[in-house]
Amino acid sequence: MRNLVWVVLLGGLSGLVWAQEESRHREGMAPVARPPQTQPAPPPKPVEIIMEMLSGTILDKNENAIPNARIWLVDKSTGKVLGETRSDASGNYAFAVPRVSTVILRVSVDGKAFMEKEYSFDTLISSSEIIFEP
Repeated sequence: MRNLVWVVLLGGLSGLVWAQEESRHREGMAPVARPPQTQPAPPPKPVEIIMEMLSGTILDKNENAIPNARIWLVDKSTGKVLGETRSDASGNYAFAVPRVSTVILRVSVDGKAFMEKEYSFDTLISSSEIIFEP
């Protein structure tokens, strides 16, 4: 039994010595590198879009108003539809669209006749009448 006590005491002391050696070994080591803390991305800056009011009258080649014509304005550089509307009973139309340099105006009457014409945006704003020629 006496031998057993010595074995337990020696075993306990060796564990203590090992723990001290381990801590001495770690003291000389460089600290453990932690991954850098990532900052959340800043919110996007607001984009200012300048809208223009585009209005006028759709006329046929005899200069009669065309009611209920469907009108699209497309950005030529991207192909994106900027706006869509219909003319009223007197052929008048109006819609707000973002300003771009060159647009394609598409007009459809009764889903049958179709016209597509390219304009500079400034020309289209200064023009109050569009002659529909399918």
